Amino acid sequence: MTMDKKIIIFGKEDCGLCQGWKKKLENFNIPFSYFDINDPDNLTEFTLKGLTKIPAIIIGEKIFEGLKPSEISIEEIKKMIET
Repeated sequence: MTMDKKIIIFGKEDCGLCQGWKKKLENFNIPFSYFDINDPDNLTEFTLKGLTKIPAIIIGEKIFEGLKPSEISIEEIKKMIET
């Protein structure tokens, strides 16, 4: 399985849903980049992308905002990142 599409998460350390996403991806060894929007540079990037809710999960060209980790299965995530 090749994972060509990156997963990016924008969130905050005190956001339970954000931490849930990190844990879910870590548990299934799915690589991702995490950006805490408490950092001004990350907040700027979050805003420039037109994002408004956390967690904001970007998988390739798809953007999901405010989702619970249970709303997308690991199988669906793997399909989105495979080529």
